[in-house]
Amino acid sequence: MKRTRRNTGFSLIEMATVTGIVAVLAALAYAALEVLPQRTRLTGGALEFAAVISSARSHAYGRNQRVAVLLNADGPTMGNPIRYWVVVDPWSNLVAAMRSNPDWRELRELAPGAPAPSGSEFPLFDSGHFNPSVRVLTGGFIEAVGRVAHKGCTSLLASRIGLAKGQPAASTDIFPPPFCFVPSEKPCTFCSGDGSTRQIRGVIFFEPDGSVMFADAEGNPSTDGAASISFLPVGGGGLQSAQAIVITNTGLVRTFSAAR
Repeated sequence: MKRTRRNTGFSLIEMATVTGIVAVLAALAYAALEVLPQRTRLTGGALEFAAVISSARSHAYGRNQRVAVLLNADGPTMGNPIRYWVVVDPWSNLVAAMRSNPDWRELRELAPGAPAPSGSEFPLFDSGHFNPSVRVLTGGFIEAVGRVAHKGCTSLLASRIGLAKGQPAASTDIFPPPFCFVPSEKPCTFCSGDGSTRQIRGVIFFEPDGSVMFADAEGNPSTDGAASISFLPVGGGGLQSAQAIVITNTGLVRTFSAAR
């Protein structure tokens, strides 16, 4: 008897199943590839900021003088690079200079008064801008994370932690312990401006003893024991990653990331 050989191949159902699996994997890969460059840019911006903070702290300790980091995200949509100036405040009158010209945009617009000699300028240690592919997240880190409640975040914990000097201000529990007390409702929690209608400007002061003070563009000090600055990639659609840099008034710096 002559045997018949059955043709081998794939049925329509099998082909449809494989096609569906490939489509799902391709979509997941595309989403990952879309987010990866954003995270890379954000990480680069965070590393730049951390390096500037570390340099300012070291400079204050080494010179035994107050050092300040001035920040200016100049542009209503925050698309312009975030500029910074690291200066020495040898006469401790940078706050007075900021109050006399609260609309400053450049370091050259801040002139030290007495007891500085006439015609003096604040000594510039470093200046530049952070990664131009990131902008400030106008709604703060809470916009990316939403209102969350961490189990370890309690008022008792906030009063006992040693990350910040003084009693931390009450805040939503956006950051995990022991950073529960860090504010997150603004793009830069100590700065002037909201990032939507007004430019964001502020200053971080580093003292020789290692302590840190935050102030807005007019030199008004923040009452919070810590601050956060939140970033988002410029342009792009779909999935986005947000990043927050947390600084305590003892000089501790940490970064947090979240999908948006």
